[in-house]
Amino acid sequence: MRVIIAILLAAVALPAMAATPVPSGKWSFVFTDAKGTADRPVRVYTYRPRQCESTCPIVFAVHGKNRKASNARDNWELAADRHGFLVIAPEFSGQHWPKAADFNLGGVAEGGNREKWAYSLIEHLFDEMRDGQKDYAIFGHSAGAQFVHRLLVLLPDNRVSVAIAANAGWYLMPEWRTERASHPYPHSLVGSPAGERELRIALGKRLVVLLGEKDSDSQHKDLDRSGGSMKQGENRVERGENFFGAATTAARDLGVKLAWELSYVPGTGHDSAAMSKAAAGHVWGGKK
Repeated sequence: MRVIIAILLAAVALPAMAATPVPSGKWSFVFTDAKGTADRPVRVYTYRPRQCESTCPIVFAVHGKNRKASNARDNWELAADRHGFLVIAPEFSGQHWPKAADFNLGGVAEGGNREKWAYSLIEHLFDEMRDGQKDYAIFGHSAGAQFVHRLLVLLPDNRVSVAIAANAGWYLMPEWRTERASHPYPHSLVGSPAGERELRIALGKRLVVLLGEKDSDSQHKDLDRSGGSMKQGENRVERGENFFGAATTAARDLGVKLAWELSYVPGTGHDSAAMSKAAAGHVWGGKK
């Protein structure tokens, strides 16, 4: 009897194997999110270095407006070889997530069922592919950066160890007070599903606001010029700096320790590959 109990206890202690294991090298498969948007299948691109076991750390790479997840994965290949981690890049296709409201803003405005948000798909995909990992890193560039920082705030139960938002065009400002917000959601938390409690949690998680020093073109063709976005700054660098400044103020007012960082990539503009390369050093603590 004791032997049987010991075996059962050992089985419980062992981490569950990934439902979808990642083979070595480049690979892709179609993920059906049974917990959320089962009617919106997602192609997922992966890379696993040959020396990396299935239990290696996981980095999600979120594409930008171009919706090319294979490129987002490829941008992290050399870093994965060097540091030893799995790269997972889901593709939010224009067919199923056609507008910024569906992808960048996560489909939050469609209703209160969080399981159907685009942000929740990351968590569901993590459950599908993890092999004992308890958390994950996540990177996004441009529209992907909008996705990443909003996930961190709007989905407080996320299992993110470090999030890197690179060159976002505009932000969900960390302001929950109606009298102090220049604009309501989606430009601030006013009128959003999140408030002071969720912001407290997010401010204590590690978020790197990564800015390309030369991403300062105020006339860039993809730069949002709506009233709420222009209030955040004239270009992406200004908007990122103001976002971080607002977070610093919010943390002070709430009496919480800010775990966010502001960092610049010298000589770099709106370049996903260069920003991905720079971001890898932040994931493993220090530029390399």
